[in-house]
Amino acid sequence: MLPGKRLPSLPYGKNEVYGTGKSLSLRFEIMTKFDERDTMFSRLGLIKGTKKYREYYQAHPGLQKEDDRVRESTRATIAKIFSIEPDCMKKRSKWMAFILKIINIFLDITGKKMPMNPDRMLKMGAADKGDDITYLAMAAPAARMANMINKEARSKAISKYKTDNEPAEMSAVIKSLALSYGADIAGIASLNSHHHYSHRGDIFGMGGGYGKQISLSYKYAVVIAAALNKEMVNNAPGAEVQIASMLGYARSTAVTAQLVLYIKSLGYDAQTDNFIEYYSPIAPLAVDAGIGQMGRCNMVVNKQYGNRLKIGAVLTNLPLREDGPVDFGLVEFCLACGKCARNCPAKAISNGVPEMINGILQWPHNETRCMEMWMKNGTGICMASCPFSQGVDPDLLKEMKGNKDIIKKIILADSLDSI
Repeated sequence: MLPGKRLPSLPYGKNEVYGTGKSLSLRFEIMTKFDERDTMFSRLGLIKGTKKYREYYQAHPGLQKEDDRVRESTRATIAKIFSIEPDCMKKRSKWMAFILKIINIFLDITGKKMPMNPDRMLKMGAADKGDDITYLAMAAPAARMANMINKEARSKAISKYKTDNEPAEMSAVIKSLALSYGADIAGIASLNSHHHYSHRGDIFGMGGGYGKQISLSYKYAVVIAAALNKEMVNNAPGAEVQIASMLGYARSTAVTAQLVLYIKSLGYDAQTDNFIEYYSPIAPLAVDAGIGQMGRCNMVVNKQYGNRLKIGAVLTNLPLREDGPVDFGLVEFCLACGKCARNCPAKAISNGVPEMINGILQWPHNETRCMEMWMKNGTGICMASCPFSQGVDPDLLKEMKGNKDIIKKIILADSLDSI
């Protein structure tokens, strides 16, 4: 891999530097490892007065003030959802910090992992009591089933009888199997060190192993995506989007777990990289597997399903053949469209031009505004806004890249459909 200077676009501290050896319209040659502790989900779990809070903001002082504001706003929302008094919520947060400290000591001694339990996430988001009952009734069984399959995949022993397969043929089998298991899209990427998080964060302070270095040596990633129901997404930011999202997470989790079970039966190591426990920032990995391109919305946009996707992956040493990134002209399209930015209530999506951020050509995104909007009012407007989420004429899509007239036709058709 090519050496290079670390890009100063994001405050990732002393991360390592890696070169991809590729140069496309959607990617630069240099990338740094992402740190899961830098994700908004992990930062919201930091609790004032704790060691990890002090250490994180000593390293990232520019994030502290805004994070504190959003953290208080978010916890007030969570307290409201669970009918908990704000003072009681603070006490529970401190108690959780103490419990996590004990858990991390246990993890240090035993080496065991504690992945997130989806039941902890089932009530996230603002919904009235009636919507909440419907949400749990529809989403909980799927999430629990996915968690059960994922646990089985994690504990499954690798067969001692290793099969000998031709990589191209096996790649076709794996992707076909993924679709049979319930995925809507499947692709394969070759793994480089930059694809994985450098250190473990956690989800709203609910995870274990915070700050642990992540070291993996898999060669390939099978990336799959589950498309969310379009009609449900179009009700954004209503509870229907939360239901569709959890069902998408459950489906992508179940598919990746089943693929792990299959690959282990062939005699090769594999592990899930999904909603239960991510080891990689999933969007860049999905781009490298050809699932789609990064859009203005800061999400992976697929030419058939848009950005209404929930993505998971399988990391494995099974010899496969990579698909590689795709370029169907999304950067040019997003430059001309901008609909998601105009419709975003939080103004979290950029109205400007893409920038090279950590080796990827993408639009800047205000993650704190996005998170605050999601916690207070729900989410999904950016998904519903994307013309590709609604469906683009396949004949126009074939001619879109590099053709401004075709791009104008697609935008016009979408605007007429919205009337």
